[in-house]
Amino acid sequence: MRRRRICIIGAGNGGSAMAGDMTLAGHECRLFEFPEFASNIAPIQSAGGIKVTGVARTGFARIALVTCDLAEAVEGAELVMVATQALLHERVGRELAPLLKDGQAVILWPGSGGTLAVRKVWDEVGFDRDVLLAEGVTFPYCCRRLEGPGTVNIHRVDGPRMLYAALPASDTEAAIRAMEGTYDTVVVPAVSVLEPALYNTNIIVHPVGSLLNMGRIEHAKGEFWMYKEGLTPSVDKVIHAMDRERAAIFKALGYRPYTYDEVFRNSFNMTRQEFAVASSKGPFSMRDRYITEDIPMGAVLTASLGRKVGVPTPTYDAMIHIASVVNDTDFFAQGRTLEHLGLGDLSVDQLKEYLLTGRRP
Repeated sequence: MRRRRICIIGAGNGGSAMAGDMTLAGHECRLFEFPEFASNIAPIQSAGGIKVTGVARTGFARIALVTCDLAEAVEGAELVMVATQALLHERVGRELAPLLKDGQAVILWPGSGGTLAVRKVWDEVGFDRDVLLAEGVTFPYCCRRLEGPGTVNIHRVDGPRMLYAALPASDTEAAIRAMEGTYDTVVVPAVSVLEPALYNTNIIVHPVGSLLNMGRIEHAKGEFWMYKEGLTPSVDKVIHAMDRERAAIFKALGYRPYTYDEVFRNSFNMTRQEFAVASSKGPFSMRDRYITEDIPMGAVLTASLGRKVGVPTPTYDAMIHIASVVNDTDFFAQGRTLEHLGLGDLSVDQLKEYLLTGRRP
């Protein structure tokens, strides 16, 4: 196996798992965190690495570089893996733009359409480097820092058929080859980034499971297990109503639609019911990222695309509205719409061409 140089942006649960597992796999990992979140990396810097437990590679992973200096982390890295919340993708794109060199690959885990946001930023600043830009449908691991920063427990390794695409989609095969020795064997090429963006199971199950259990969550004060107790038969009906609306959108685009259950199994190699057995507690409030990230970054993008192709999305709209009410925030106004991505003026055919080729009319 060829040793890869990997820059990982974001040192939360996901970034810690990626840095730990890839280091234990023999790769050179540089872990970056934004200065305001430096507490995430202080224990890692002090110990010199990350304690990894669970079902993946385990042991103490001695990280090559742990830093709040993005230039230092990116320099010489072949792969730049973005493991931040989707809310930070535009910032990541802007701060990466002056640092990237030809031949590097930037991959968002998960993307939730973040490649579109990054490309918009790069176009605004005149970015012209030969860099691959891609996103995956979900993160390669289910993980938690159960003992706090400096540790990570990986309780599931995701795959084996996670949807993955580059922007433009003509670069997808190259973007898979770029990950050789890391995650290339657990992804499958998607038609375009819209598939990994909209098929992230979290953007349906997290908002529905949270909002339709809000009374239980607020009463439980931390003792709530969404996957184990919150996804009842009635809640499932709402999940599958959103699934049907999403399928109608993809049919209107001329894509073959997948079902929620298909995507779940392809992403996690199990059913949602099996997944629930090892799932973690949460969410704990209506301000959890299950809502504040998955609604504006995922549900809003889906509803926006539905409007573009003329497909009603009443269930998505209801979830967005309820989430906005309980958070005193207009998530649709602030969310990842086609208009905010600079794509609102394109026709459906022009949008499809842009996704495939990267060329605007």
